[in-house]
Amino acid sequence: MALSRELSKHKDILAEIGSYIHDCRVRRKLSLQHLSVRLGVNPSYLREIELGERLPDDEFIRSLSENCELDENYIFNSLGKVPLIAREELERQSLLQEILKEIGMSKLSEEQKKEIYRQFYLLTKNTLSTLEGLAVKQNC
Repeated sequence: MALSRELSKHKDILAEIGSYIHDCRVRRKLSLQHLSVRLGVNPSYLREIELGERLPDDEFIRSLSENCELDENYIFNSLGKVPLIAREELERQSLLQEILKEIGMSKLSEEQKKEIYRQFYLLTKNTLSTLEGLAVKQNC
């Protein structure tokens, strides 16, 4: 019983993502064939994804997001997956791995960990904004 509910939920998520992709493709006035060529996939693969019959692979999600200006994070989060860019960054940055390991191994409560992550997020956003602003000024 629980397994069939889980499968049903999975199908609902795939259908929602497929509909999201289809709607974006139609809004951009791209045919299934044209977008398939741009993405380097078989039109039947794209059609199955749009119909919610197939789980898109990570590289396809990235390529689709770049070509159709879709929200990659929305798709990955809907599928319960960590976005590809986040996984790649984590693999490349040993310091980030060390930070997460330290937090994970700490005896802090989940609420305290969430607060650290929230503060880290805010600091990151502010720093990125500052650095991007400096880069724009230097290019002028």
